[in-house]
Amino acid sequence: MFPLYDASRRRHNKLPIITIGLIFFNTLIFFFTSGNIQEFIFSFGMIPQEILQGKNFFSILSAMFLHGGLFHLIVNMWFLFVFGENLEAKLGSFKFLVFYLSCGILAGLFYSFFATTPSIPTIGASGAISGILGGYMIVFPKNKIRSLIFLGFFLTTISIPVIIFLFIWLFYQFFVPAEGVATGAHIIGFFAGIFIVKFFKKR
Repeated sequence: MFPLYDASRRRHNKLPIITIGLIFFNTLIFFFTSGNIQEFIFSFGMIPQEILQGKNFFSILSAMFLHGGLFHLIVNMWFLFVFGENLEAKLGSFKFLVFYLSCGILAGLFYSFFATTPSIPTIGASGAISGILGGYMIVFPKNKIRSLIFLGFFLTTISIPVIIFLFIWLFYQFFVPAEGVATGAHIIGFFAGIFIVKFFKKR
């Protein structure tokens, strides 16, 4: 199951400048660091045991803009594109940016307490983007996500209510963890988005 677009998407008068800007900035950093990614990971990635020792807190933020491979980058940026536009329009661009960064920081901070390999650096925007998913579910609970479905050798597309889509996504984070992926940060970011988005909604 892979999201293609928000089937309930509305046209907005303003460009989602923060969503576009984050995608551009992450992509730019990826190509800038790809030649020597290991050095950047150990220099700017988040090492959980250092965070617990009260060191290098800035790495929680810098790690959000590093990606270890092209597939990692593409998947993260596509999820940001699909779910970010409507949420940015609803929250407003500045609040959306603060919300995004807040989810990423909370995900990184609390993940440090649960990391099974605390000496290994963690990178990626997944915690922040998972927060976008959680916030999206609260703000747009009736929307549907047009999704690509794999049925053996066949592909099809269907519109899935966002709550069901994210329930399935969350199920995979809990029970089908991918090797080398900090799914704990995804889960924490998702629930962080759920709980703090109300503080960013326009009144």
